[in-house]
Amino acid sequence: MTSHPEQLVQSFLMGSKQTRSGQRRLLLLSKIGHLGSLSAAAKACGMSYKGAWQAVEAMNLAAETELVIAQKGGVGGGGMSLTPAGEELVRAFQLFNEQMQHWMRELEHLSPGVLSQLEIMRKVSMRTSARNLFNGCVKSISKGIVNSEVVLSIGDHTEVVAQITPDSVERLGLEVGCDAYALVKASWVILIEAPDTNAHKTLKTSARNQFCGVVCAIEQGAVNSDVTIEIPSGQKVSAIITGSSLHAMGLEIGTPCCALFKASHVLLAVSD
Repeated sequence: MTSHPEQLVQSFLMGSKQTRSGQRRLLLLSKIGHLGSLSAAAKACGMSYKGAWQAVEAMNLAAETELVIAQKGGVGGGGMSLTPAGEELVRAFQLFNEQMQHWMRELEHLSPGVLSQLEIMRKVSMRTSARNLFNGCVKSISKGIVNSEVVLSIGDHTEVVAQITPDSVERLGLEVGCDAYALVKASWVILIEAPDTNAHKTLKTSARNQFCGVVCAIEQGAVNSDVTIEIPSGQKVSAIITGSSLHAMGLEIGTPCCALFKASHVLLAVSD
């Protein structure tokens, strides 16, 4: 084995072998609880403040509940403390680490050589560069000769529609009620002005997926800008648009906006 068994177990359960991002995020959470400051916790973990903030947002989204509470004011963006859910997660993480060595010894005793398979397990684990990832339950599947339509319920009466081949439906083992992930690249998302509710205008478009909300984050680049919209369910959709489009639409934090993407641009994945 080229790596320590402990690292392989942790990488399989919590993140990629190279970055061990899962471990870093949980360690960041632990440091926030101990230091009471995101900037201090980020420094202790060797992360930038921006990277730490994005990690907190990602953890909150994955946990489907707030793990930390930001406090206004103070140097470096104010303090930050763990919620009861965050404290419970940290305790579980610490217990996991404490029991890791004991568990590995027991596992190897029960099945000699089993730890050597962890590297293969890691390689077949899902990886994606897609900015938008939604986890949900398959609500319906409409099978066609060429394509099948899969509707994924992602919570709070919110759905994502995907169009994939019947072969993909079978290969993924998709059926109503099973868990699945919908992935959408930010470059596939189109932004438009939100319909005027006072004028009772309706949004007419061929895009099956339509999410309206408000702009909650903008990262401007030399050519393109990354715009994130928060929808009523609390979930977020990111889009990459040109700088000229950003200015032409007059987008800024709090601007009502709609994100559209075609069903054919939705990738589906399942956990083994």
